[in-house]
Amino acid sequence: MRTRELAVSCFVAAFVTLKLIEGFGALEAWPLTHVPMFAVRRPPEELPVRRTIEARRAGRWFELRPWQLGLNRAELAGRLLRDPDPGVGCGEVVREFNTRRPAWLRIEEAYVRALTVARPGSGARDVEHRFPCPLDVTRR
Repeated sequence: MRTRELAVSCFVAAFVTLKLIEGFGALEAWPLTHVPMFAVRRPPEELPVRRTIEARRAGRWFELRPWQLGLNRAELAGRLLRDPDPGVGCGEVVREFNTRRPAWLRIEEAYVRALTVARPGSGARDVEHRFPCPLDVTRR
């Protein structure tokens, strides 16, 4: 048996073995990681909520992205977007952001925009809520 045939045979055997282990072991996460293979089923009454941070600098409103705060999406979600009142966490994150910036690049005002997305075909409309972010500690 040539080297190429041996390598292909080993790969096929390993692949089939892994698939058998997945099937008989009922694995719920990918091997060597803890990432779930399947999404959790959400009941129809649970609507998705999209949360973003809107900020004002020099009189202009814009969406403050996680990378601008030095975070990734998961870190931002973990720090503030899962709370029932995300305004307090938003204030902490934006205050931290402001300490690292010169005065002319600091955020003057911010809020968390929570958009509850209606299910398609339900006839309902999207609902938006705003949570102000306290940027000075005395306003908490």
